Amino acid sequence: MKTVLEISDKYLEKLINYYKSCEVKPNTPHIKNLFKTDEFTISVYTSNKVLFQGEDAEKEYQKWVKVTGIQPTIPKPINQTAYMNEYYKKNAIGSDEVGTGDFFGPIVVTAALVGPKNYPFLKEYNIQDSKNINDQIILQIAPILIKNIPHHTIILHNEKFNDLTKNGYNLNKIKAYLHNHAIKKLMTKDKNFNTIIIDQFCSEDNYFKYLKEQEVVKNVELIEKAESIHQSVAVAAIIARYTFLVEMDKLSEDIKITLPKGASASVDAIGKLIHLKYGDDIFYRIAKINFKNMQKIKG
Repeated sequence: MKTVLEISDKYLEKLINYYKSCEVKPNTPHIKNLFKTDEFTISVYTSNKVLFQGEDAEKEYQKWVKVTGIQPTIPKPINQTAYMNEYYKKNAIGSDEVGTGDFFGPIVVTAALVGPKNYPFLKEYNIQDSKNINDQIILQIAPILIKNIPHHTIILHNEKFNDLTKNGYNLNKIKAYLHNHAIKKLMTKDKNFNTIIIDQFCSEDNYFKYLKEQEVVKNVELIEKAESIHQSVAVAAIIARYTFLVEMDKLSEDIKITLPKGASASVDAIGKLIHLKYGDDIFYRIAKINFKNMQKIKG
């Protein structure tokens, strides 16, 4: 059993004091407190997310739900007919990306292989369009998907993204390269598929133009809202989102400031704080400096 809560500093201090007697040293820099007994493990992440695992995890989790009054939003039950289409019986590689609209953090692309044999397992975890699932639930279910579904994930860190844009690459060309590479890597791990679907971000003509100098996987379909067409894309999106959240936590821990997602005015505000503390150079490794946010932060 795994459950996740995001707890405010006020209640987090109470939780840490409550479990102090069973605290052990964390084995990763993204976990600031770790508590272990024979019945449960509780991990407190630097982002204030608290993961409850083990036989008694549900009991401990419900204890803090009651104390804090927090209840994570559970996605609505999946529409059982949503994926009943011409792709339903196919073993499909689905590919999706995360982070392209976020000023801070990397771009992550995941390709995942899903077929009919996986549907009972995916139904158990209510796998659907990731936009209908909040980040707390994604942190819960993505590690399970990672262990059970063939996939390949590529992380394009900010330094490399900024290098590419300086050399004239536009965002769609970068995405085309990443999708093509992730799909090729997955194909070397598992060849039991008969279709490839990418969540559409440009026309198919442009996609192949971007890749004209590459060894390209040709039999791909770019489909709008592909997460609702085949669960391979939904799984890919969830794993990619999870990876992006983990990478954002690493960057936040590194600079000791919690980095916001997106590209809104609140991002500009945090960016100005970072600029005052660290100057210009740090943005090359934590942000996409071709975004308009950079001009506002420096201006």
